[in-house]
This record gives sequence, structure tokens and C-alpha cells, in this order.
Amino acid sequence: MRLDMKLTAGGRRLAVAALVQSVGIGLFMASSMAFYTLKIGLSANQVALGLATAGAVALGISLLGGVLADRYGARRVVAAVYLGRAVCFGAYAFVRTFWEFLVVTLFAVACDRAGPPVLQALVAAAVPEPHERTRLLAVINAVRNFGTGLGAMAAGVALTTNTMLAYRVTLSGIAVAFIGGAVLVLRVPEEAPAEPVPPQPGERRSALPDRRYLVLTGLNFLLSFFDGLLLVAMPVWVLQHTDAPRATVSALFASNTVLVLLLQIPVSRFAVGRRRTARMVTYGGGVMAVSSLFFATAGGTVGWYAVGWLFAAVVALSLGEVVINSAVWDLSISLAPPAVRGRYLSFFNLGMAGQRVLGPIVITGLLLGSGTVGWVGAAVVFVLAGVATERVALGAGSRTATLVDA
Repeated sequence: MRLDMKLTAGGRRLAVAALVQSVGIGLFMASSMAFYTLKIGLSANQVALGLATAGAVALGISLLGGVLADRYGARRVVAAVYLGRAVCFGAYAFVRTFWEFLVVTLFAVACDRAGPPVLQALVAAAVPEPHERTRLLAVINAVRNFGTGLGAMAAGVALTTNTMLAYRVTLSGIAVAFIGGAVLVLRVPEEAPAEPVPPQPGERRSALPDRRYLVLTGLNFLLSFFDGLLLVAMPVWVLQHTDAPRATVSALFASNTVLVLLLQIPVSRFAVGRRRTARMVTYGGGVMAVSSLFFATAGGTVGWYAVGWLFAAVVALSLGEVVINSAVWDLSISLAPPAVRGRYLSFFNLGMAGQRVLGPIVITGLLLGSGTVGWVGAAVVFVLAGVATERVALGAGSRTATLVDA
């Protein structure tokens, strides 16, 4: 995959680091379940319990990454997170019991959750110009998707041979990938962390972000349900509520991957200026609402008509995903005070992280459990969340002097 050569040297290193470590993630995603169950001897229920427990605990631990980034610099923390994940993947090769699995998974998931907001803070520190940093985040997202798919295909070697040696070699390769990513990150130039503004006499400082930023975090939780719709709702809806062929699920996943790769970077170019960027969230919520209604329509049709509506739904979902991503990346950075940017971004990331923990429960219990009515309800939520995000973002004002209204 060709990287945009207009990126700075630091930006190219971050993009290559993302590509390298995403190959490792793809390897692990495709081979981990077989390794857990066939080689360690864990049951599927034990794996699910361990992942859920680690995910819930890591929600709080992940906030520590933002605090450390503000104090010591995002570059060091991102490198430490990558090295921590390398150690965890190496440790998996020696896991033999459920409790060992749980401990390693807790540390691995904590590093995973802490990484994205700190990486975002590093991009903000390395690329001060708002439009350029949004484009860099788009490139990173695109190469991650590409690398994850590449790693998933490479995992076929371990899955085919199904030997402990093959899995250990795979885990070692993943660890090396993250070490390589850490080395690249340490070569990225970074501005020194901003000095915090001292409080005025009698002023009380809260450990939480300001009220509007907390509201934006909650709205991001709702908007990030595009992830759950794709990973949870779509396959269940296709298999249980339509008569579309089972192979349609794989084709829909592949379509989303390709569309995100093709659209993320071009769409990110529209995130220029606070007013235009905030309006993009409204558009993204509207497109997600259309996707939800297309899914609902597919449940009421048969044959190739159902397949057609499903593909239309995934096209709309993919477009909504890249529009929302581009907008919230820029808004979350620009509305965070530079001196505490890491802490603010870590809180903002709780929206997506919380969706990954609670999303499957909400989607299976409310959306899918209500059938067509559930999809219509999802459409309404997306529209309201998009409009509300635009209004809150415009009312909050920019936290930096670099973001100018378009």
C-alpha cells in the first residue's frame, strides 16, 4: 500500500509503525481463538469471560495513559504501550491456565485501550496544523485496516499446521512487530508537553474534562455504534432475519474494509475548520440513519432484493463511519487544552471503548430484539446524536488557536 508522500518524516514513521503493528494485530485476531481453545485448552466461555473482564477493568486503567502522556510526552508513552503489548504477546506463548490467561489479557487489553488516545495526542504534538493531522490520522486508519487484513491472511499458516511451534512463532512475530513499531515511534519528533496554566487564587480544578467535552464523549459513545452495527448486528440480522445467502456476511465485511480503505483519506480532506467539521458529524449521523433504515428494509424483502438492500446498508455505514471518524478526530483534539490533551483524549476514547463493552448487549437486547422497530430507533438516535454533537462542538469553542472557522 502506497503511503501519501506529502506526509512529514514523522508522519511517515507513524504510518509505517501503524502498518507494522496492525499486521501483528491481524495475525493475533485470526489465530488467537484457535490457540486459546486448541492449545491452551480453555473453553469458549472461559475465553469470553476473560476478555469481558479484562475489557471492563481496562476502561479505567486506560485513562492512566493520557495522564502519563501529559507529564512525560506522548511519544514515550506510545512506545511504552507498544513494548508492553510485545511483552504480553510473548507471554501468551507460556500461558497454561485460565488465571495466567486472565492476567496476561488484562495487561494486553489495558495497553490496547490506552494506545489510541495517546497516539492521537502524539499526532497533535507532532503535526500542529489541524488539517494535516486529520489527514495523518486518516492515513493511519487506512494502513491499519490494510495491515490487519494482511496479518489475518498470514495467520493461515498457524491455523493450517495447528502446532504449538507454529503458534509460538506467530506470537513471537507479533511481539517483534510491536517492538519495531516502538522503535519507529521513538524517532518521531515531538513538541515538549505544554506547561499547565496555574490556577487562579480560589479556583478549583477538576480531574474531569469540562462539561461540554464530557457531553461530547457521551455523544461519541452513541455515534460509535457504527462499529457494533457492523460487527454484531449485521451478521445476526443477515443470518436470522433475512433469506440472503450465508456467504453474504463475508462479502459485506469485505465491502466495508475496501470502502473504508478507499474513502477514509479523501473524506478526511473535508474536515477543515470548526464549523465545517462539526457539520460533518451531523451528515455522518444522517448517513448512519439511512444505513439503519436500509438494514430494516432488507428484513422485509426476499432473495436478491434483500442482498441489494444489505449492500446498500453497508455502503452507507462505511461512508458514515469515515465521515464521523474524520470529524471526531479533529474535534476531540482541537477542543482539548494542550497542557492536558492526553487526559482529555483518554476520556473521549471512553466513548468508543464503552461501546465495545456495552454495545453487544445493547444491540442484541434492544435493537435486534425489537426487529424493524429497533432499526428505526437506531436511525433516530444517530440523527439526534449527530445534530447534538454539532451544536455542542460549536458552543464549546476551539481550545487551540490553530483551528479557524471555515
